[in-house]
Amino acid sequence: MTRERYLADLKRSLGRMTDQERREVLYDYEEHFRMGLADGRPEEQIARSLGSPRLVGKAYAIDALLDESKDGGLDASSVLRAVFASISLGFFNIIFVLGPFLGLVGVMLGLWATAVALAVSGLAVLLSPLATVIVPGAISLSGMNPAFLFFAGVGVAALGVLAGIGMVKLSEFFVRVIAAYVRLNLRIVTRRK
Repeated sequence: MTRERYLADLKRSLGRMTDQERREVLYDYEEHFRMGLADGRPEEQIARSLGSPRLVGKAYAIDALLDESKDGGLDASSVLRAVFASISLGFFNIIFVLGPFLGLVGVMLGLWATAVALAVSGLAVLLSPLATVIVPGAISLSGMNPAFLFFAGVGVAALGVLAGIGMVKLSEFFVRVIAAYVRLNLRIVTRRK
């Protein structure tokens, strides 16, 4: 593969990187070619030693997405895009990682839904005695003590809020673990240390 073809393929595979980042990466690889040619190596040998331009470009694109998530805090959408870009790099990831990843995302969504449902239902139970006063015929307490409903509602709503706080921490941990896996995958695919 010639230097021009390698750099063109690399440029195409760099993804959503900024123009400045793209120029820096292309400059680095042009420099590799210049140094190799100065040592008397043919372009084809230099291109082989640098690895597949498609994989190198995807690796840089994934790295940029992960850096984007680091700079602006943990941005789940950037990490998610990086995960799917990483998954596209290999058969192993599609078979052994995509299914469990989607399963864990489903579990996280279910846990979030549970936390929100607890908070909302607790608030509904808490406000039910007040609703019987405002709309007497629409809601029936079936002989339940309004004080019991009030405190039960406070308890369930508090449980929902605590579950929501726990889910924030769990979600941050989940995003960090996924980002670490993507970085590991990136190092394995590009054979970087």
